Amino acid sequence: MPQNVSVRKWLVQNNYADVAALIDIVMDGWKTKETKTRRNWWDVLAGGENGKTRTIEGVTFPVLKAAQIRKGVPITDNAICRNEAEEIPEIYVTGRWINNSRGKPA
Repeated sequence: MPQNVSVRKWLVQNNYADVAALIDIVMDGWKTKETKTRRNWWDVLAGGENGKTRTIEGVTFPVLKAAQIRKGVPITDNAICRNEAEEIPEIYVTGRWINNSRGKPA
């Protein structure tokens, strides 16, 4: 799988178009408010502590098994997987972290 696949594109390709639409709702709200906010959506989709769903701007996101695998956290019972053949994208280090040991994948 190409290294730098956007979360939204990956979601659509793997039968999670409804989850991609949730991201669009939040981002459209930020755009309307002219808020310059960024979010690591993989972290949101991996869930919070013990796999609890996370809510951003009033929108609750499901917990995805692929996001938990990618993040390296235990897979919880509520994690969903709609495509058993889905490839988990690697963590792609960009920008200011590229030459910093903190930003390199383990």
